[in-house]
Amino acid sequence: MKEMSTGSLVKHRSLGMGKVVAVEANALHVFFPGSDTRYAAKLRWPAVSPFLSREDLEPNAWLEGLTSFALDSVSGRYALAANFISQDEAIGLFLEEHPKGFAEVPVARAGGVRRERAARWRAAAAEWIEVFGNGQGERYLEDGNYGELSRRALRVAAHAAGIPGMVEVEVLKEAFEPGDVVRHYFDALFGYLSVPSPARARFERLCAASNALGVPADAAWPMATFFPFVAVPSRQLVLVPRSASGGASRLGCDLQYQAAPNWVTYSRLRDLSARLLEKLQPSGAKDLIDVEVFLHATGARRPAAAVKRARAAAAPKNGSGKKAAKEVKVKEVKVKEVPTKSRRKR
Repeated sequence: MKEMSTGSLVKHRSLGMGKVVAVEANALHVFFPGSDTRYAAKLRWPAVSPFLSREDLEPNAWLEGLTSFALDSVSGRYALAANFISQDEAIGLFLEEHPKGFAEVPVARAGGVRRERAARWRAAAAEWIEVFGNGQGERYLEDGNYGELSRRALRVAAHAAGIPGMVEVEVLKEAFEPGDVVRHYFDALFGYLSVPSPARARFERLCAASNALGVPADAAWPMATFFPFVAVPSRQLVLVPRSASGGASRLGCDLQYQAAPNWVTYSRLRDLSARLLEKLQPSGAKDLIDVEVFLHATGARRPAAAVKRARAAAAPKNGSGKKAAKEVKVKEVKVKEVPTKSRRKR
């Protein structure tokens, strides 16, 4: 057998497909989704070798995307977060609350003051098309009319200002005060949007220009990612720290989050979002706005209630048609082996 390494997919003769999450001199830690536990199995190495295969394995994007394993000091085993739920469980819980999925028409409450999250994002996206579409933004940029670019950007941002974690309009007004940093920011923003799939260099240039605007540290990620997101929601995503990190962690994905915008965190969220969009499309998801809403809902849901409902839905029924009680406890998988505020400088 090929040498085992962290991240490898393997197939166990009786436990099925799994992912190697850690390698020790005398043990392999392998997570098997079919074992119905968040803990990875600790298998003796190389004694278990005859039971494992890496040949003819089908790709499994979900399993490969599970990265948030951490060593539990008590059990000595690697495990996902205590509030972990699978993508299928998360989608099931989402559809319980939204039976029509993403096809539901977003509603407005209290005169639009408490509009749903998706409605706010989509209103901002529509405003972007209105004020920057058909080359308007590029023409203002070419003319050097940064004052008009700032005014129009504020119109777009106003639609999303009510979303927790977003940059406040007053903060943006201060950040967009005329100066070289504003010119560099819009140059970087439209340069980033000028290509279908911006690479790392363009993203890091945008982050540097965004950081120079001096918004508070907790708004750094939304400042760097919001405008590309509403400009092209089919390809670009926004990172609102609490929603993105919370949702990703519950789904077993470690974003390697840092407060300062960076390519590693962004690319991990991008990969997760692409997988989720594919999974959510049968439920009506159209773009990364729907993915952001789903991640927010997943991260915000109370862990105890979510796990209880997910387990109740999966519990076997007894002869009377009622769901049988099922004691849930974590057990080690044993295998008998036989031959992971304003900072702008004025």
